[in-house]
Amino acid sequence: MSTEVDIQWFVARVKHCQELAVRNMLLKLDITSYVPLRTVVRELRTRRLRVEVPVIRNLVFVRATKECACRAANEFGVPLWYIRDCETRSMLVIPDKQMEDFMRMMAFSEEVSIDECPLVPGQRVVVTEGELCGIEGELIRMANRSCVMVRIPQILSAAVRIPRRYLRIVK
Repeated sequence: MSTEVDIQWFVARVKHCQELAVRNMLLKLDITSYVPLRTVVRELRTRRLRVEVPVIRNLVFVRATKECACRAANEFGVPLWYIRDCETRSMLVIPDKQMEDFMRMMAFSEEVSIDECPLVPGQRVVVTEGELCGIEGELIRMANRSCVMVRIPQILSAAVRIPRRYLRIVK
């Protein structure tokens, strides 16, 4: 029987346009997964449709024990490939706090910018007010605006604009 301590967030690559299908396959296996989505308007001939599309192509976040995550791919045939940590060569694990902050940021605003090439590290800050209170990240500047970036190492970074008065430097 697995304990809560054994359950971790892993990152997996999937085939082109298979993010939602893989998420549904994992759901049928009772495995928690996360695919950040945004709503876009698509025009089809004479009508407009609002559809949800993945923000990050070919990527699914999986929350499970290592054994369960591997079993989904190896035994149940879920078409995904886990990303490995460059230093340890084991499956890349995302800390719970980073993943929670990332999911809150994605739910907060449609204006989150995603950069798959992480930026140069800046000052560590924590948001002290507003809906994103408690999120820790790096202070960056994008187009002369103060932004907070949450980074998932070796995968991506997400930035959202936060007023400077809501930020405090983490020492």
